[in-house]
Amino acid sequence: MEKSTQQIMSYVFIVINVILGGCFCSVGCLETQPFEIRPEFLQPIAKAASRKNSTYSYVTDHLTYTSSDYFGVEATLDVYGLTLQPGQQSEGGIWITSGDGGQSSPIEGMYIGWHIHPGLYKDSRTHFYVGWESDLSSPPTGCFNMICDGFRKLSSSIAPGDVINPVSSINGNKQYITVRIFKDKSSGDWNVYYGPNSSPKIVGYFPKSLLPAMIDKPVQLRFGGYVSHEKPAPSPPMGNGNAPSSGSAASVSSIKLIDADGNDHMANTNLRYYETRQDCYSLSRIDSGRFFYGGPGCTD
Repeated sequence: MEKSTQQIMSYVFIVINVILGGCFCSVGCLETQPFEIRPEFLQPIAKAASRKNSTYSYVTDHLTYTSSDYFGVEATLDVYGLTLQPGQQSEGGIWITSGDGGQSSPIEGMYIGWHIHPGLYKDSRTHFYVGWESDLSSPPTGCFNMICDGFRKLSSSIAPGDVINPVSSINGNKQYITVRIFKDKSSGDWNVYYGPNSSPKIVGYFPKSLLPAMIDKPVQLRFGGYVSHEKPAPSPPMGNGNAPSSGSAASVSSIKLIDADGNDHMANTNLRYYETRQDCYSLSRIDSGRFFYGGPGCTD
């Protein structure tokens, strides 16, 4: 693992997590959970960097106990360009994790979407990415893209880490990616699909053996935005830098939950949220399979 991928100091993310039979609270009706997911669980090896560098973490999410009904997600995200500096990161994507995210719970997870990560790519361009982490070993293992052995690429035309170009204009044309990740019923592997402005096509898969804590176990499904920064770099924008209240924020749409048999179910209702720093980054209610998220940054 390159040192740059470990230099993640302060984390703020907004995620949506599948909830079955739950409710949607209005803003401010945030429920105290017996477990609070730590944002470093949503990035490869971030927890190791957290321990080393004394990170400051904030969490905002939709979450509940693990589900044995759904084992995948498909969603379409509009993608943006941001001018970030080393030590900053911003992304939108999907996360699938094991366990409940408690402080003592082993966590494994897979992550796909778009991000801007100068520390990883040595640029401030927008990239398609995949990642994984296993917290069952000490130190934790995992990485972005294909930096380490883990993700198995099948496509000859698409690779994790590819630049996404063009990107969306806030008040103009929108550019989208559709990402899909689900557990294959026969093999137990986790298949990853990706499509820029098109239906998603197979990119590759995470072998089931890579994440043993997720074999034949319930999982948590999450989707939304995430940012991180290493001081003295400031907290970066999330999404396109606008909050949902602006009417021009980044969006996640056509959200489909995938059951064990590979069938899609549109996510419309019964999704809760949990926001740690609503003053910095926020999200809207899901309506017709779509929500808006993001914000300009935080003072911390």
